[in-house]
Amino acid sequence: MREKASFRITCMAAAVLIVIITAFIPTPEGLSFEGKMQLGILLGCVVLWISEAIPILATAWLFAASVPIMGIMAPMDTWMAGVSVAMVVCISCFAFALFVQKSSISLRIIALILRWSKNDSNKAIAGMMIATALLSTIIDDLILVLMMLPFAYKILDENHTPWGSKSNLAKALILGIAFASYIGGWITPVGSVVNIFAMQFAEQATGVTVTFANWMVLGFIMCIVTLPLAYLGIIKIFKPEPITDEALQRIESEYKALPHLTKDEIWGSLVILGALILWILSSWFPQFDLVVVGLVAFGLMFLPPFKCINFREYAKESAWEVVMLNWGVGCFVAGITATGAMTWLVNAIFGSMSAIPLVVILLLVAIFACVLHNILPAGAAVAGLLTVPVTTLVMSLGGSVTAAIMLCAVFSTAAFMIPLDLCVYVAYSSERKYFTMLDQVKVGWVPSVVAIAMVVFVMPAVSGVMGLA
Repeated sequence: MREKASFRITCMAAAVLIVIITAFIPTPEGLSFEGKMQLGILLGCVVLWISEAIPILATAWLFAASVPIMGIMAPMDTWMAGVSVAMVVCISCFAFALFVQKSSISLRIIALILRWSKNDSNKAIAGMMIATALLSTIIDDLILVLMMLPFAYKILDENHTPWGSKSNLAKALILGIAFASYIGGWITPVGSVVNIFAMQFAEQATGVTVTFANWMVLGFIMCIVTLPLAYLGIIKIFKPEPITDEALQRIESEYKALPHLTKDEIWGSLVILGALILWILSSWFPQFDLVVVGLVAFGLMFLPPFKCINFREYAKESAWEVVMLNWGVGCFVAGITATGAMTWLVNAIFGSMSAIPLVVILLLVAIFACVLHNILPAGAAVAGLLTVPVTTLVMSLGGSVTAAIMLCAVFSTAAFMIPLDLCVYVAYSSERKYFTMLDQVKVGWVPSVVAIAMVVFVMPAVSGVMGLA
């Protein structure tokens, strides 16, 4: 239905109508006309994002253009405000992802996992989820899923798994990889560019900065609880069939045929490891700036006589639309923050809820955020919509802004219930059709509920113990 011109025209007309109506309704007390219009434009853009009447990226750029059109900020100030650390960090993260994808490292990991698991498909799924989660600490979720799916498909093909939604092994393996990429991406700020978006937007709005190391503590706790429970939900609900001896033998043969690690693979691995160590140390030594370390690591990937990646492949295969989406959303966030519209909206919605315990408000916000990303398939856009109002609200109520940033990042990154987010959609839309939307709902509620409980009850407590703002 989304491809029909009549549907797209109707949704576009609805978005325009929302903006027109907003212009003519009375401006509420305490809100400027520009702020009112930005909220109306925001609502119109949500309609376009959900319907995808025009590409999500094009909607974000319209978002950005509205700021100087409304006279909120000068054009050059708007474009500069949209530039973020996340956009530059992507340069190195994309290179790391391509290196792992094109090298023999991923195949070696999978072969080792199957050596350990043998015919036990539950152990194989656990190994794949752990490997995906670990790789997701440095590789963006979508890129990692695209990288891991061919290896999952290889296991299924060698096991003679039929296409279609009849194999529980296929359902468990594919959804396990997607879920693990989300969960592992919480461990470091660079695990998902959306994490950095949330950090950047929150710093713009509240002035609170989260260090790399502090984020890792919170993210590791989120992962160490959510990943095992997500795994248990998958294997208990799907009950996957075993992997055959013939499949194991074929994969083992390919592994044995691999040559030793090349000098390029060794060098690339050392560069990535070094960058990760320096990113962690940046929490205590600010001279190890995230962007500087990333750019230097990127250059070292090409240091003669090494050539860890092909630059033409890098330029062609990297997900540059993610960077451009971040810029568009960043411009709009700067504009809507300048009008004070988000502060007004938070006060209007939650001002009368001051007597309600903060934990209840956090629970309602977490549930809303979880639902939002499942119907709005753009993590960066969700981060842009959620982070400023949620962190501003929590700050006004005396709660932990750091925990609120984690809440926003968690649900801006992950959409466990419905296969609209690209990380799941790339597998859902495959001609293999290994799982249905109902299959995802059956298991997706488990990590969703766990994540809600963690961000509402555990993250604020841990942030308090650590003395974080």
